[in-house]
Amino acid sequence: MDFDLFWVITCAVGAPVVCATTSIIKISRFRHEERMKMIEGGVILREPEKRANRYPALRNGLFMIGLALGVLIGLFVDPYVPEGDFGFEIFSVPMFALLLGGIGFVVYFFLSRKMQVKEEEEDKRLGRIPNE
Repeated sequence: MDFDLFWVITCAVGAPVVCATTSIIKISRFRHEERMKMIEGGVILREPEKRANRYPALRNGLFMIGLALGVLIGLFVDPYVPEGDFGFEIFSVPMFALLLGGIGFVVYFFLSRKMQVKEEEEDKRLGRIPNE
């Protein structure tokens, strides 16, 4: 490996890693200092309520189904993609896999949202949660 090529690769990979690490450290220090000043000033900090993902199997299943369908469609479409100067024909299978995997996540979002709303209505109806 040429010495100049080594430095080019090191800088191309190393510089973004160093910048990202430095940014993360500075942001976390800033947040910590801000919270400490707020606590010293008597402000009560309330953490946002984190809701656990109640449907991980649904999410993973829809994503995997989307990936599998994407690979199948990509394999069927691949012979019909014209070869060009840019070499895009090699991306048809991964492109469809990622597209349909993403569509699986979108379907999951809407299904889980609908299921959560239904559960909240059921909880209110049964009196588990006071009406707001």
